[in-house]
Amino acid sequence: MVAGKSNSKSPRAQLGEVLLHLRQVQSAVVVSVAALKRQNCELDADIATVLQRSVADRLHEQIERIEALMDILTEERRKDTRQDRQK
Repeated sequence: MVAGKSNSKSPRAQLGEVLLHLRQVQSAVVVSVAALKRQNCELDADIATVLQRSVADRLHEQIERIEALMDILTEERRKDTRQDRQK
């Protein structure tokens, strides 16, 4: 979201966009790691290891956290919908 610009999307939709961007970044890192390892240069392998452990692994953890939050939001929405129908 751009600073100073309102976003009318739901929190779940906004999380979905963040998740999409994180997955794209994660894919770029994974491809970079594979390319560096394929070059088979000692320094490239070290850089690939740093990218894998410091970037790709952390991205994976954050993606899992966002997916869990999205599941919680979905379940809360379902509960609210059921409660509204019972009224």
